[in-house]
Amino acid sequence: MTFRAKKFTDSEGRMYFTGLKEGDIAPTVLMPGDLARSKIISEYFKESRFVNGRRTYYTYTGTTEKGVPVTALSSGMGPLAVSTVAEECAQIGCKNLIRVGTGAALLTDYEPGRIIIATGCVRGDGNSYEYVPAEYPAAADPYVVEALIRACREIGEEPIVGLYRAHDSYYRETNTAMVDTYERMKPWVDAGVKMVENESATLFTVGPRLGLRTGSICVSHTSMVEDTVYYTGPKSEEAYPWAFEDDFMDKRIGVCCQVAVRATEILDEMEKKGEII
Repeated sequence: MTFRAKKFTDSEGRMYFTGLKEGDIAPTVLMPGDLARSKIISEYFKESRFVNGRRTYYTYTGTTEKGVPVTALSSGMGPLAVSTVAEECAQIGCKNLIRVGTGAALLTDYEPGRIIIATGCVRGDGNSYEYVPAEYPAAADPYVVEALIRACREIGEEPIVGLYRAHDSYYRETNTAMVDTYERMKPWVDAGVKMVENESATLFTVGPRLGLRTGSICVSHTSMVEDTVYYTGPKSEEAYPWAFEDDFMDKRIGVCCQVAVRATEILDEMEKKGEII
């Protein structure tokens, strides 16, 4: 039996936290953390409408260039917010829930701004343990992973594909804000983990319990291993070995959004062809 909480609604019959109801979202929901990024993602739709904005959950629904229904819904930051989106979207028609975000690479000799697609996630959060035991693997859905990889390659992007690590404390594991993070990260670097972020461990454990296919695609804005820093402003090699000029990350996030929207179409094509079991 699929795990499911009771349907928790407000006095208007809308899901209590997101403020959404049946018909407000598409079967595929693209989930950024940043509230403003919901609108950015929707700009890659053929057409879209603003549905609702409540707390950190801002929602736009529309269609892709090929007419496939799609939704952009911001979660806000961290595992609790992600599990809330998953719980409420599962109640009102979501099938595929895909994180579209940013994170810090755990890589050497890499190009900043690379797209990294998760195959699974090290569970450094606390939220996922509320749903499943420690032994449970946090794995992305293979069909979502395939769709994201195919979408990248269609536009000439060669993504990095592998494991993420997710955790609860942004400042504790972010080298732009905390000193001496490398020793904390070294076991995961040695294990071949590609990126550290905050949300995917919860997404990959809560989602399957709710019957959702889940995936994550993120832009790496810095490296936890090399001394790369996301810095907007005049390029200064003396101050930063890597200094990204003004709109560098905006452009890379745009590419990531474009890929996610195209992956929505690919998933729809795969389902119609009977390629998804």
